[in-house]
Parts: sequence; C-alpha cells; structure tokens
Amino acid sequence: MLQPFRENFALLPQYMEPVFYITLVPFIAVFFIGLYKHYKLYGRYAIKEVTKHSGQRLKALLKYGVLQAKVLSDYFRGGLHATLFVGIIVLFIGTCMVFVDHTIEKFGGKLLVGDIYLVVESLLDFFGLLFVLSAAILLVSRVARYPPRIGIRVQYTLVLVGLLYVGVSGFLVEGFRLLLRDVPWSGYSFTGTAIASTLSYFGIHSELAHSLYVVLWWSHALVAFTLIAFLPYSNLMHILTSSVNVYLSRPTEHAGKLTTPFNIKALDEGEGFELRVGFKRTGEICWRDLLGIYACTDCGRCEVSCPAYEAGSVLSPRRLIQSLRCLLNKGPEDRDVLVDGAIKEEAIWACTTCYACFWKCPVLINPTKYVIEMRRAIVFEGKMDERVYSLVSNIARTSNPFGMPEYEREKLVEELRGMGVKVLPDDGEVEYLYWLGCATFYDPRVGKVAKTVIRLLREAGLSVGILSDEGCTGDPARRVGEEGRFQEQAYANIEKVTALKVKKIVTHCPHCYNTLKNEYREFGLDADVVHHTQLLSELLTYGRLRIRKRLERPAVLHDSCYAGRINGIYVEPRHVLSTVLSNRLLEFPRSKENSFCCGAGGCNYWYSMPRVKRESLIRLEEVISIGARMLVVECPYCLSMFEDAARVMGLEDFVIMDVAEVLAESVFDK
Repeated sequence: MLQPFRENFALLPQYMEPVFYITLVPFIAVFFIGLYKHYKLYGRYAIKEVTKHSGQRLKALLKYGVLQAKVLSDYFRGGLHATLFVGIIVLFIGTCMVFVDHTIEKFGGKLLVGDIYLVVESLLDFFGLLFVLSAAILLVSRVARYPPRIGIRVQYTLVLVGLLYVGVSGFLVEGFRLLLRDVPWSGYSFTGTAIASTLSYFGIHSELAHSLYVVLWWSHALVAFTLIAFLPYSNLMHILTSSVNVYLSRPTEHAGKLTTPFNIKALDEGEGFELRVGFKRTGEICWRDLLGIYACTDCGRCEVSCPAYEAGSVLSPRRLIQSLRCLLNKGPEDRDVLVDGAIKEEAIWACTTCYACFWKCPVLINPTKYVIEMRRAIVFEGKMDERVYSLVSNIARTSNPFGMPEYEREKLVEELRGMGVKVLPDDGEVEYLYWLGCATFYDPRVGKVAKTVIRLLREAGLSVGILSDEGCTGDPARRVGEEGRFQEQAYANIEKVTALKVKKIVTHCPHCYNTLKNEYREFGLDADVVHHTQLLSELLTYGRLRIRKRLERPAVLHDSCYAGRINGIYVEPRHVLSTVLSNRLLEFPRSKENSFCCGAGGCNYWYSMPRVKRESLIRLEEVISIGARMLVVECPYCLSMFEDAARVMGLEDFVIMDVAEVLAESVFDK
C-alpha cells in the first residue's frame, strides 16, 4: 500500500523550480539588508547580553513572548492577535519542514511521509484556518471599527490584507491540488478537501483549474516573499524585536529604580572624561532604548492607560515612541528630537511617571524611561522649563521642593517632640526612624496624618524617632532629571541615617518609600524600609493595635502609583480597611495595578502643564460614580490633589482620609 507523502512542485512545470529559487534571491537580499541595519543599531550589543540572567529572561520570554500574558488582557483583540501569532509560527515551522523535506528528497530521503505527514498536514490545516479567521476579523475590525487610539493606518491594513491573502491563497492552492490529483489521504487536509469538493461541484475544467493553480501558487509565494522582505522596514519587525526586547528586559531591576548615569563621588575623583546624560539627539539613544523603539507594536495600550493623555495633555506615550522611530527611519543623520518637532517639550514635562504605560505594554517597553532620559538631557544643558528650574533651585537652597524656610520644619519637630517622639540624634536610640517627608513639614493637612501615624505607633508600643534635620530624599530632583542634585541629597541623608545605626525606617509617603527602599541602596543605605500601611497592617495582625469600633461609611481605596503599581503594596492597606469598616470596601473599576494616577507624580505637583481636565477631577468623578462616601488614600500628594479636586467640584463635605486616619478613628475613642 502506498504510504502518504508530501508532493513538492508536483503540478508545476519542471523549469519553475529553479525560477522559484532565483526569484526568491532579491527578496531575501532586501530582507537581510534591512536586518543588518537593525543589527548595526542594537543587534550586535544585544547578542552580547544573551547569556546574562538567562534563566529569568527565559521565564519572561515564555510568559510575555510565547504565552503573551499582557496581550491577552484585551480579550478580543488580544485573543485574535495571539491566534494570528500562533498561526504564523506554526505555518512558518510547517514551511521550513516542507523545505527540508524537499531538500533531502533530492538525496533519496523523505521527512514528510507516513503518519508524520498526516499529523503535520492536519495541524497545518487547523492552525491555517485559525490564522485566516483571525486575520479576517482583525482586518474587518481595523477598517470598520478601528481603535480610535490608532486610527486607520495604510501600512497596517496592507499587512493584514497580505497575511490574509497568503492564508486564503494557500488553502486555494491546496484545494486545486487535490482537485487535480486526488489521493487516498486527502481527508487529512480537511480544508483543502472541502475546497476541492466545492470546485468539483461547480464542474471546473481541469485545464482552467491547472492554470489557476499555477497563478495562485505564484501569487501566494510572491506575496509571502514581499511580506518577508518588507518585515525589517515596517511595523512587522516587532515580530522579531518584541521577543528580543522581552528576553533582554532586566529581571533584576526594580521598576521604581531609575538608572544611574553617573556617580558624583566618582566624578569628583576622576578626571579627563566626557559626561553625557540622557538623550536629546537620535545619536545619543543607547542600544537598549533603540531596541525598545523598534519593538513597539503601536498597539496603543500605553496611550489608553496614560493619565496625562486622558486628562488632555499633549503627551501620548505611544506617539512618543513612534515619533522617535519615524525620526530614526529618516536616515543616519543625528537629529534633535525636540528641535525637529518629533516630540513637544511640553509632553516631556506632562508625564506623571506613574508607569501605567510600562505596566500595560505587552512587550515590556518603558516609555517613562525615555521621558526621564530626555528630561535629563534638557536639565543637563540648563534649558529646563522655568517652573522646573524653580523646583530644583528650591531643593538646592532649602533642601525641600517647596522652598520653605527651615523654621517651619523646626516648629513641627518640636511639636512632635512634645508628643513623646524622640528627635535624633539628640534623644538616643529608637527601633523605627519615621521618615516624615517634605510635605509633612510644609502642608498642615499632611502634618496631621504624620501625627496620627505617630500616635498609632506609640499606642502599639513602638519606639519611634525623627531626624532633627531631615532633608528631601531628592526624589523630585531625580524625576525631573537633575541627577546630581538627587545624589547630593541621597549621600547627605544616608550619612545621617548610617551615623544613627538605625535599621528600620517607616514612611507614609510612597515616593520617599520608593526612593529609600529601591534607590538609596545603590548609594550605601542599609536599612529595612516599610510603608506605614504595611506596618499598621502588621500591628493589627499581631494584636498590638485593637479596634474599638467599626466605621459605617461606604469607602473606596485609591491605590497610589508608587505604593501600588510600582511597589506592589495592595494587600496591607486593604487588610487595615477591611478590619476597620463594617461594610465591604468598595473597589474602583481601575484599581490595584490598573489604578489611575492622581496627577501629582513626575513633579506635576509643583508645576502644572496644560490639561483639559485634571487627573484628580477624573478620579474623583469615579469615586462618586461607584457610590463611595469616603475616599481613602495612602500618599500625602494624593491627599492634597483630591482635597483640591473636591473643593473645585464643590464637595466640601466629602470625606478624604489617609489609611492611618481611618484606623485611628477605630482605635481611639476621640
């Protein structure tokens, strides 16, 4: 009995095989020329990184590249993209197997034969059908119901048309083949068999069928070759670069820790080298960032999640990355990204550095990093916005971003000393150093939160101290791009803490928490840092704080960006509130890692870029819509932003409290 086998070039004239391979050569040449351009830009550097942290990187590649975890968060389009991706991979593998089969056939061997061939044929039909259906639905949805965030793009539409044609023509070729040369095992190619039966039903003549077969075979091949050749020059390149970007993502680096372009101590000791900080020109973009630019799929998920974009500012993280790519594609000339109009400087300062864009990106691109690098370059050149300059100069003059005099801080320190808090270094040793943060000293409302935290910690029997001369952590300076000022603050603060030999630090400010915990270690801080919600949750768990009454108000928790999305503090504040509230804690539609920024981050608290509607107003409208009568926060800047928004909206009676304040109402009688 004849074994099933794969026929190659069976119905084509003999001369067409060499013509096929000759035709393939220019397409492959164009493909490799484009690929070499990418290799020169970042590929040669990426290759050197392949073996580093390979175990962790393979996990990331499996999760985000193969299983497409973040793509599938959008069930409809994400699901279609995933099936299209799987279809492309399976059909590519199948094509490679056919090529190998045809090659070894010339030497008397055969790969696709017997049961192996039948299984492969069925799998290719199944995944080919998924591929065609996905491409067709995506094409219709892109043309008829295109996402507003992307719009109708000719390039993307043509790519989908090309992919759909390759899939459909492949099935038609198979159908005509089975019509002209039926074989006993044709049923394993179920789609091809169905097409052959349909053609037979209409009584198509064999000569016409053969001519159509040849035309379809060549058109199928030429469109496929065109897509391959076009790949390095189009958004299709993300098929390769996105996987590389996911693999080379830095698994050991914390999202809230910015890169350190230099160390001021090393600069003081070194001589004769040129310092470059950030980038303003295309020639200054490092290879990792170039890879990210070309890995962008232009899906727009970052744009949808961006609070500054939703608030109506000129910033769009998607447009930012795509504008850089367009500028790079104009040629090898070194271009200024701001002067050439690719990016508006106003967009750079509008970013709240909330990392929502990074969290949503399916291929782990971090648009916030590009913003920070451009801010650094602008500040390095001394061309920063006047409002930004005022912020940086305040930190330099008064060691606080508000520019307030020292006696304001001293007044609060003495007030806290009167509450029984030790003031260091004069009052001896303590278990916890309470890092108050700048807002506590200069905003009476935030000062009230600090006093509440201290009261709770003392109720639990903890020994708590504060610094007599606490200075700004430097977080605002670093976020606006003034790295030198940040490091000066960091070294000064670390020196004070180290001298006290304190090993535990608590703070109610998520920005201070992130800086102390994730960024100061690089500069020598050796201490455990906790957010006040973490410590209060622990004290409740171990019974060191006891609830005397439960609160009746319907409440919702706003997850701050730097406590929640960036540092993963979700459970502890909810534990505190669920213990205190008699009703179930409400949740925002956008909560936890999807939380919506209050608008203060990225130093937008101290300067204001034009918006149609402030982020805090948008968020407060969400509070009202879910029926909450109390908004609970865990960040002093969120507190200030929402209280201002409540005044603007005429909601003076609406309750906005910190987690500690809510807990204190239940712990204390008054």
